Amino acid sequence: MTEKITSERFLDIVAKSGLVDQVACDRLVKRVRQRLHGELPPSPRKFAKLFVKEGLLTDWHTEKLLHGKYKGFFLGKYKLLGHIGTGGMSSVYLAEHIRMGDKRAIKVLPKSRVRDSTYLARFELEAKAIASLNHPNIVLAYDIDNEGDVHYIVMQYVDGIDMQQLVKRDGPIDPSTAAELVGQAARGLEHAHSKGVIHRDVKPANLLIDGDGVVRL
Repeated sequence: MTEKITSERFLDIVAKSGLVDQVACDRLVKRVRQRLHGELPPSPRKFAKLFVKEGLLTDWHTEKLLHGKYKGFFLGKYKLLGHIGTGGMSSVYLAEHIRMGDKRAIKVLPKSRVRDSTYLARFELEAKAIASLNHPNIVLAYDIDNEGDVHYIVMQYVDGIDMQQLVKRDGPIDPSTAAELVGQAARGLEHAHSKGVIHRDVKPANLLIDGDGVVRL
C-alpha cells in the first residue's frame, strides 16, 4: 500500500494522527521544500525517515502512517511509541506521557478478550497483584484504566533486554554473572511470595535486565 501514498498524502495523514506538533511539522516541511525548490520528496518513505531523524515520529509510527493508518496512537494520557511484545493474554507498548514525557510500558488487553468476563477479571487481578508489590527486582505498576473497551495497565518501562534475548545475542552467560542475575530474580520472587503473589510464568524472557545490570520480573 505504501506505493499509493504520496508525500503530500503522507503529510495529510500525519496531521490527522495528531502525533506531531504542527509548528514542528511546518518547520521541517519548510526546510525540506527549501532544499527541493518548493517540492516534497518524491518518495514518501524517505520523507517519513526525515520525521524519524528529527525525533518527531518513531519507525513504528511511520510504518502505520505509510499504510494510511492514523488512529489508535493515543491511550488516555499516553502516546504510544511502539510495540514491545505480545504475551499470552495481552500486548505491550512503549508509551510516553503526553505532558510529562515519561516513558512507560502499557499492557493492553485485546478487544476480543474484553467480552470474556473471565479474561477481563484475570487482567484486573494481575494489575492489582502487581500494584501490591514494591521491590527493586519487580516491574512497578502505576495505574489500571480503560478507554471504552480498551483496558490497559500502565507499568514501569525497563530500557534493557530480557535474559532470553541476551543469551541468544551473546551466548552462554558466565557462571558468576548468571548466579547474580538469578539471585536478583529470586529476591524479587521472594518479595512477591511474601505478599501472596505467585508469578506462574518465570522464564528467561520474563527477566528484564536494564543497563545497570538490575533484573526486574
